[in-house]
Amino acid sequence: MKKAFEYLTERGRARRLRTLALNALGNYDLDCRRLKLVTNHLNGIFKVETPGEPWIIRVSTPEGGHTRSHIEAETAWLSALTRETHISVPRPLPARDGNFLTSASASGVPEERFCCVFSWVPGVDLASRLTYENIRSQGRLMAQLHEHTKTFQFSDKRDILVFDKVFYFPEPVVIFEDSTAEMMTPRQRRKFQAWIERAENAIRSLVSSGEPARILHGDLHQWNIRVSRGILSPIDFEDLIIGWPVQDIAISLYYYQDEKDYPAKRDAFREGYCSVSPWPERQVGEIDTFLAARGLSLLNFVLQNWKMLDMDPKNFSNRIEMRIDQLGES
Repeated sequence: MKKAFEYLTERGRARRLRTLALNALGNYDLDCRRLKLVTNHLNGIFKVETPGEPWIIRVSTPEGGHTRSHIEAETAWLSALTRETHISVPRPLPARDGNFLTSASASGVPEERFCCVFSWVPGVDLASRLTYENIRSQGRLMAQLHEHTKTFQFSDKRDILVFDKVFYFPEPVVIFEDSTAEMMTPRQRRKFQAWIERAENAIRSLVSSGEPARILHGDLHQWNIRVSRGILSPIDFEDLIIGWPVQDIAISLYYYQDEKDYPAKRDAFREGYCSVSPWPERQVGEIDTFLAARGLSLLNFVLQNWKMLDMDPKNFSNRIEMRIDQLGES
C-alpha cells in the first residue's frame, strides 16, 4: 500500500507530482526529452527540456485560492503583457484544446491538480543581484505593471482574490484563537490587533477614495524576479490580486525590512517607480501600514503550517513584532 501523500517527504511528493506533470504534458504539443524538478515548495515546478526552447510546467497546490478562474486570470494577464508590452514575462503555452490551463491526476496524489506550461525565464534571482540600480529597476518594473492594468480588463468577470481585508487568502484566521495562544505573548497579541485595525481602516480609506482597484502581481519580491543581462523579468504571477498600488509596493518592500540599508533600498525602489508613475502613497505611513499587514498575513499562514514549513512559530512571532516595532507605534 502506498504511503499517504501528506506523510511523504518533499522529495517523495515531488516524485508523484512528476508523474502527474508528465500526464499533463500529454495535452501539449511538446517533445519532452527531460523533466527536471526545480522546486516543490508549495507548488511543484518542473523544467521541461525539449529539442527547442525549454519550458516549465507548474503543478498547482489546491490550496490558497488558486481556483480555475483565478489561474485563468493569471494566464490572461500574462498573455496581454506578452502582446501589449515589452515587459519580459513567462509566456503561457496553450494546450492542444487551446486552453492555457489543464488538469491531471496520478496514482498516489489525492486529487486532480491544475497545471500550466510557461516559457522558461533565464537568469538568476534578483535576491543574488541586489544592487541599488537593480532595485531601482524593480521599482520601474512594478510601475510598468501598474500602468498596464490601468486599462487592462478581463473579457468576463473573474473570481480573483481581493485585498479588501488584511487576511484576503481563503484560510482561517487563527492569530487570536486559543490554539495559538502559546505561540505569542499577550503583549504581542494586543500589538498585532492594533495594527490589524489600522490596516483595515487604511483599506476602507482606499475603497472610499474613488480610485478604482486594479489587478496587481501580489508577490513581486526579489525571489520572484529573474535578472539576465540587465533585464528584470517578473515571474510567479499565481498570487495576483485585485487591489491598490500601495498594497503591491508594501508587499515588495516587506522583504527588505531586515536589511541594514533598508532606507536606501526603499529610496532606490521609489526612484525607479517614480521614473514611470507618480508615487501612489496618499499620506505618510500608508505603505508602512500595509507592510505590517503583510507580516501579519504571513504570521497567520505560519501559525497554521509551521510543522510543514519546519519553522518555530514563536520565533516567527518575535520577528513580526520586531518588524512592526521598526514602523513605530500604532
